Amino acid sequence: MTHSFNRRRFLRGAGALGLSVAAGGFAVPYRARAAASQIRIVSNPGLENATLNALMDELGYFKTFDVDARIVEMPGTTGPFDAIASREADVCMVSGYNMVLARIAQGARVKIVGAGMKKCALAVFARSNGIATLDDLKGKTVAVGPRQGLLHTLMLQLMKEKSIDATRINFIDKGSNDQCYESVVKGEADACCSSISHLNDEHGLVVVSEGDMWRSLPHCVFQTAYASDSAISEKHEGMVAVMAAYGALYAYLMSPASHDAFFEARKRAQKKFDTASARAIWDFNQTQRPYSRDLSLTRADIGYQQDMFIGLGSLKRKQPFAEVADMSAANIAAKLIA
Repeated sequence: MTHSFNRRRFLRGAGALGLSVAAGGFAVPYRARAAASQIRIVSNPGLENATLNALMDELGYFKTFDVDARIVEMPGTTGPFDAIASREADVCMVSGYNMVLARIAQGARVKIVGAGMKKCALAVFARSNGIATLDDLKGKTVAVGPRQGLLHTLMLQLMKEKSIDATRINFIDKGSNDQCYESVVKGEADACCSSISHLNDEHGLVVVSEGDMWRSLPHCVFQTAYASDSAISEKHEGMVAVMAAYGALYAYLMSPASHDAFFEARKRAQKKFDTASARAIWDFNQTQRPYSRDLSLTRADIGYQQDMFIGLGSLKRKQPFAEVADMSAANIAAKLIA
């Protein structure tokens, strides 16, 4: 499938979805101003991010909104935030980081500007013989990655919301999402918190009852988008265009029309294509609709995040909304593609 064919199909699909992204849907003067400032978009080099970046490239979303974008890849959990805090990048749209609010409280000149994936794309996996419920995790070894990392944090929040004493669970660091899952396959842990990309794997692991975090933690925003204060103030038109491009991408990604483009992008991003994981991600996007074309977050969304991290000890106090978030670009973008 050629680039031009994909782009034509995207524009037809966008029309069916009601996205105003054709020539008349995005004011030309505004587009010209947006293109005047390069936006440096930073992410981790992981597979899911690489798939989204490949889709952006193949379908021409940035071109549609006249975004002068430069994709910057920074390894490590803190890499994207560090790059933005040091003004080496402007915005992060797709890499989840659970210490954003804590780093802002410590003085980083950064704000949350919206959401990437809103629903938690994680699940608690275990072998089918023995562990059936979250309560059965008591006395068991559960692989979650680094202490106070994203997997550990969300497991602690899940236990709290289900009134389960997390101190009775032995959480261990087995590394990444995939490494946590493999540790259960190898018998090194009894259960794990890992990506929904493993939902179709044939290793005998199942999702524990109420371990589907997209349902069990409905108020938790999985991935916040965040940007430097300087990008928000000095490159606002460009930020609006970026938010509109990602909103259009997410709406298209959750539509059946994106099937072929998604699988082709996944193949480009993954050296050894894994059909089962790709199908799991595709099915999740279609059935759970974890994204939103409107990337803005509410005061309640931010408040939940603050309360969660205060309760878990990684955040000391609840700052006013305006000190930690700025939804101005997301709000304008939502109107542009409504």
